[in-house]
Parts: sequence; structure tokens; C-alpha cells
Amino acid sequence: MLIRLLGPVEVERPGQVLPVRPPQVALALAALAWEVGRVVPVESLLGRVWGERVPPGARRTLYTLITRVRRDVLADEGAVVHRPGGYLLDLDDSAVDVSRFRGLAERATTEPDPARLLGEALELWRGDPLTGLPGEWAERARHRLHDERKENLLRWARAVTTRDAAAAVAALSPLADEHPLDELVAVALIEALHTWGRTAEALARFAGVRRTLAEELGVEPGAALRRAHRMLLRSGDTADPARVVPAQLPGDLRGFVGRAAELARLTAAARGDQPPAAAVCAISGPPGVGKSSLALHWAHVNRDRFPDGQLHADLGTLGPADAAAVLPRFLTALGVPETQVPSDVEARIGLYRSLLASRRVLVVLDDARGADQVRPLLATAPGCLTLVVSRSELSGLAVTTGASLVRLDVLPDDDAHRLLAARLGEPRLAAEPEATALIIRRCGRLPLALAIVAAQLAQGDELPLAKAAADLARAGTDLEPFAHTDPAVDLRHVFGRSCRHLPALAIRLFRRLGLHPGPALPLAAAASLAALPVETAGELSAQLVRANLIDVRARGRLRTHDLLRVYAAELARAMDSRAALRAATRRLLDYYLHSACAASELCYPHRERLTPEPRARGAVRERFAGPVEALRWYADEAVTLPSLLAEAAAAGLDRHTWQLAWAFAEFMQRHGPWEQILSVQAVALDAAGRLGDRLAQARSHSSIARAHAKLGLEREAVEHFRRAIDLHEDLDEPVLEAHLHLGVSTSLNRLRSGEALGHVLRARELFRQVGDVIGEARALNNAGWLHAEAGEYDEALDHCRRAQRILAESGYAQGEGHAWDSIAYVLAAMGDLAQAVTCYERAVELLRGCGDLHPAAETLVRLGETHLRAGDTASALDAWRRAAECYDTLGDTQADRVRARITACDQRR
Repeated sequence: MLIRLLGPVEVERPGQVLPVRPPQVALALAALAWEVGRVVPVESLLGRVWGERVPPGARRTLYTLITRVRRDVLADEGAVVHRPGGYLLDLDDSAVDVSRFRGLAERATTEPDPARLLGEALELWRGDPLTGLPGEWAERARHRLHDERKENLLRWARAVTTRDAAAAVAALSPLADEHPLDELVAVALIEALHTWGRTAEALARFAGVRRTLAEELGVEPGAALRRAHRMLLRSGDTADPARVVPAQLPGDLRGFVGRAAELARLTAAARGDQPPAAAVCAISGPPGVGKSSLALHWAHVNRDRFPDGQLHADLGTLGPADAAAVLPRFLTALGVPETQVPSDVEARIGLYRSLLASRRVLVVLDDARGADQVRPLLATAPGCLTLVVSRSELSGLAVTTGASLVRLDVLPDDDAHRLLAARLGEPRLAAEPEATALIIRRCGRLPLALAIVAAQLAQGDELPLAKAAADLARAGTDLEPFAHTDPAVDLRHVFGRSCRHLPALAIRLFRRLGLHPGPALPLAAAASLAALPVETAGELSAQLVRANLIDVRARGRLRTHDLLRVYAAELARAMDSRAALRAATRRLLDYYLHSACAASELCYPHRERLTPEPRARGAVRERFAGPVEALRWYADEAVTLPSLLAEAAAAGLDRHTWQLAWAFAEFMQRHGPWEQILSVQAVALDAAGRLGDRLAQARSHSSIARAHAKLGLEREAVEHFRRAIDLHEDLDEPVLEAHLHLGVSTSLNRLRSGEALGHVLRARELFRQVGDVIGEARALNNAGWLHAEAGEYDEALDHCRRAQRILAESGYAQGEGHAWDSIAYVLAAMGDLAQAVTCYERAVELLRGCGDLHPAAETLVRLGETHLRAGDTASALDAWRRAAECYDTLGDTQADRVRARITACDQRR
């Protein structure tokens, strides 16, 4: 057994290493192991675990900690022994790495060649001693151990310098960076560099230390450092014949455009014209977005900032652990003869950093797979800059090196236009502006896609842009328009390179995302597509985000670039059977249908409920915290509804088609756009017709009728309401039929038809038959409105007030809001303007509170008219502005009419 303190506190047994947790248990073990074989007084243990302020009850806690060390950590009842006044860790000194380290270092003092024993001692170190342990004692112990390591590392370096100076330089370079004011370390490194034949670098190191001492302490070098300097000067080898200036950058991209903000960020990372501190900048983004082009363009424009050269490496073909294979090429480019390149990786890294210590060099690392791959190649010296280009996000570099992170997305429209103009000429684009815009849109503003199309068009000036735009229409289903014989610019191949190192489950999730008909989807929808638990889908989507194949938008929705989504769909068709694809589509539709039904129950609790068939295995649904969250989900997903219905209809899932349209209907009726309701419900109506489901057809006709009414198309609304009523003749659905009678009565009233009141009375009768109190109250309110329209104000007010009381008692805020609106309308007609204003405001409060914005806007318009009649123009304008805001939220053109009214009223003031 070995107790390890030179790093995280651990216990090593044959075949396993066990971390010691929690921190207090690790502190108790470390406090005992620090003095292995000697009794540690209880007071000392208390101080080491808790510091100077030992809390009450700490002794009891200490006994518990000792018991856990003995029983759980060491698994040996005899290892920790109680002695009068304290405890003893009864083990041999060699059972603790600190004691073993000190023992080896002590034995080395009697050896003529101490390097071997010191090397063994130093190999025991695994990082920061007592890693993560809090408290004053642990901090003091860490400082002491670091001093001991430094002392013994210097002893080891002096012992090996004459026979392996490269190894000594590799070990001493990071130590010198860590202790820039330690002259003994500087002397050892300078001697090792000189012995290795790098006298110029040794002189540069002396100059750097001298400058640091002067700036930090205001002193000159001590005697030992001055002697080392004189030794260098006497050697006569002050020139550095190996000082060469590498220029490895590939060519700049002709016609590079845009990216002004990103170029500025790279320039900021380089700290302007003054010699900067060491800097790292990581450029990431989806495949084909122009990461390498950006890095190389900036590098060429700014190469004068780095007079000591530019290094470049393409890491795309190397594994994470193979990046050190680049070092020999970098070292020889910096002037190291091949015969002097160290064989040890750490020695290579040390030499590389030493060579850059006095230089200003730009290092470009292209197509990196991850942070671990590039760390050995980072230029860490002041004055140097490393540009890392990766398909993966490299936030780890920001944590460990303070790297600036630049993430590229697709080009803005203007820059996409400029890219095409640079390749094809502005006159050619100006001659076909619509086709140009279509090409940009169908390329998804992705630089590589635009460059491929531009190259095809550049082959013949006679090829119309409109023809190319038409050919790109198929880019919605496959990537053939972006195929190329050169894999480096073939879009499929470029996309595929971003997938090649992903695990199989992540690739499966990615390709299933291609089956979603919209650009963004919730995580639970993605999980349903791939038949995965939501937690697993979340972990895999994080991998896809890091690979820049997707990104995460508001509320955790996953977004995929249009062309990447096409590529994902191609993968799905190639790798999954038809049955698997159909099953995935069914699970997706189940997710949406069951989630929408759950949202409907939360947002519109008084609406008729729909019970869909059970979800397919592997499909999940959203779990909403409340109505607000459900409404946000509706708003996010409604834009995808037409495409989802098209998918459902194409798959022959007619029941899903009409039910999904129904589940979104109430939200869309309240929020619009109503033109979309007409197209959505037309698809639902066709599906219901194929099923021969009269009730489903009636529901669709009802939704279409209500949408027509919102659009002011009352005759069309009446037609569809009547079709729905006719379909109910053979159905025992009195509540649904009653709602239809209410709907048609409103449209008939707007058409000034005398039939309206008859429909209201029929609705009230049907509601009363089934005991639907809320429905009867709504019919009562409608009847009151019709009486008011006929000038029968007393009867109208009685009906509306009765309706309001019933709806308030029932907790139906939306219906109560409509009732207050009716009451206000009657009061205004009777001349009681002050009471009418109060009732209108109450109506607005209730309607907006339940998200019913269109009726709220209509009520605000009437409120403004009432204020105007009362002579309060300012309040009228305020009400109309609020109405316009509601219409704007809905995308309703009524907002323009209301604003015109505001303008006209303002002009009359």
C-alpha cells in the first residue's frame, strides 16, 4: 500500500488507486501520514484539520474522521493506533510517498552519481501536493514540498547536464517560468543551454532574468548569475547560427470578405503593435463556415507583427496524443539540426518553448481535434501568438490558458453578397438580384457552399444565375449541388469530417435530427426521434454542440444549419431502414401531439379535452411547470406545425394530422397568424375526410370559421360554421354544437342578420341540457350583446351582469373578460362613460392575463373611443397605443389602422 500526498490524496493498492474523500477525511489521513511512524498529538490534528479556529465539537468529529480513515480508507484496523495524547500511523516510511521522496533524496547525497535516485524521487510527483485540501496547514505543507522539489530538481539537473543537457533544459524551462526571480534556477538553465550548444538562447535567458529583476525588485543579478554570464561571454560562442525565420503559412484566400468583428478580436488578442504577452486564440464553428480562411487571412495581413517567423501545422490527420509528432518539424524550422532533436517528448516541448522564449513567432494550428492535442504546441513565450482552428469548441483552452474564443457562424446577407461579387463580379449579380438573393438563401449563407456555387458559375459567364438558383432548389433534400471531385471542397466530405470521431449514439442522434422539418427543436423532441431518454439525448447533444454540428438556442432548443440538416437526413436515409425512419417520424409526431394536448389542458382548462392514442415506445412528452411555460412552448413550436402536418399526412398518419392541428388550434386562434390556421386546418380537414370522421371534420370547419371571423371574412365564417353544425346532426355532441351556434351568431350579427339571436338561444338551450354552467353564461353574455345592438339596454345589462357573476364564480377568466367588455359596451351606449371605462379596464386585465390578445386589442380600441367621448384624448391615445402593441404581437395588420387613428387624433389636438 502507498499513501500518495504528492498530488491528490489517494491510496494505491495493487491494481487500483482510490481517491480519499471528503476533504476532512483526506486532511486527517494527510496529517497522520506527514509524520508516519510518529505519534501526532490530538491538538496538532485539530489544528491541521480545522486551523486556528477549532469549532465546538471538533474532538468528537475528529474521532469520527480517524475511524473513517482506519476503517474505510486503510481497511486495516491496526494501521491507525491510539496512543496517550494522540494517534500514530503505524506503517513503514516507504508507505507514504512524501517520506519515500525525502528518503530517496537523502540517499542521493551519498551517491557519486545522484541522478538515478533523484529521478526516482521526482517521478513520485503527480501534481500539486495535497490537491484541493483547504486550510493553513495544507497550504504550508504545499509550500514546503514545492521548495523541496525545486531544490532536488536543481540537484538532478546539475547531475545530468553534462551527459543530457536537452533533458535538463526540458525540466528546468517550466521551473524557470514558474520562478522567474530565482537566480539559482536561472543559472542552472543557462548552464544547461550553453552545454547543449544553445549559447545565444542562454544569453537571451540571462537578459530576460536581468530585466525581470530590475523591473520587479530594482536589483542587479547576484554573483552566481554574473559568473554564469561571464562564462557565456568567454566561450566565444555568442552567435546563434541556427537562428532562422520560418515562413510556413499556406497561401491567403483570394477574395476574402467580411468577418470584420472577428478579425478585430484576433487583432485585440495580439495586443496591437507592442510586444504582447503570450496569447492564444481559438477559432471554432460549424464545418464550411470559413475558420481556416479567417485564420490564414489574419495571419498574412499581420505577419509583420511576428518578425521571427510563422509556423503552421494541419492537425486533422493526427490523433489527440500524436501532436508531439509536429514538434520535430517545428524544431528544425526554428534551426535545430535533426540530429539534435530530443527523442523524449517532454524534452522536445521544453526545447520548443525555450527557442521561442526570445522570439516573436505566430503559430497556426489548423483542424485541431481538441485542447489536449494542441497544448504541447502552444507558444507560451511573450511576444508569440497561437491561432488554433477547430471544428470543436475549445473552452478548455480558455480555462487553462486564458485563450480568446472566436466562434464563427454563417455570413450576414451583405457579406454573403460580397463573397459572390468577389468571385463573379458585381455587375453579374446586379443583373439578377432576385436570383442572387435566392442563391444566398439556399446556400444558407455558408461560405463554403457559396464558394462552390460561385466556382461553378465562374466557369461560364453565359450561365444565368436564375438557372443556378433553380438547380439549388434540390439542396432542400440532398447535397448533390455542392458535390465536388476535390474532397477538401466537397460539402458532404467536409461535413463528414466533423462526424468521424463522434460515438455511434451521437451520430445516430445527429442523423435523426435531419428528420425534423424545422431548423430548431426541443431536446425532448430530439430524444423521441432517436428513442433515447432525455438525459442521454442531452449528453449526446452536448457532444454535437462541442463538434459545432448543432447549437443551443433559447429554452434549450437545438438548432441545426439548413445544409447540415440536409446532410443529417441523407445519413438517416443511408443508414436507417424505412421502418426505422417511419418509426422515428411516428415518435416525433407523438411527442408533439401529447405535448400539445398537455399544454392545452394547462392553458385552456375549460376547453374540450382530446385523448390521443398512447405514445409509441421511445417517444416522450414535455413536462410543463405551468401555463406560462406551456405558452412559450406553443409559441416556439407553432412555426413548425405546417411542416409537421405535411410529414404526418405524407406518412399516412391521418389521425395524428387532424389531432395535432386541433391541439394547436386554440393557441393559434388567440395569437395568429390566422391565414396559417386556414392552411393548417385545410390539411386537417382532408385527413379527417379520409378517415370518415364527421366529428373531426366538424372541428376543422369550426377552426376555419373562427379564423375567417378573425380576418373579417364573416360570410366565409358563416359558411364553415353551418357546415360544422350540419355535421353534428347525427352526432351526440351537444356542447360542441352549442359552441358552433355561438360562433355563427357572432358572425351573423356582424352581417346584420336577424338570425343571430336564434342561434344564441339554441346554444343556451344545449348548454342547459348538459348542465354546462360556463357555456350557458357565455350564451347569456352573447344574448346581452345582441340586445344592446338592438337598443334594449336594460335587458342587455341584466344578461351581461348575470353572465359575469357566473363566470367569475366558475373561475373562467377569459369568459369573464368578455362579459366585462359587454357590460362596458352597454354602459357606454347608455351614456355612463366613467363606469364603462372602469369595466373596459377590468376586461383588458382579464383578457391579457390569459393571453387572449386579439379580444384584448378590440376591447382597448373600444376603451379609447369611450375616453374620446368623455373628452380625455390623452387616455384615448394611450388605450389605442396599447391596442396597437397587442396587434403587433399577433402580427395583425389592424395595428396600422389603429396607428392611423392615433395620428389623425394627434393632428386634431
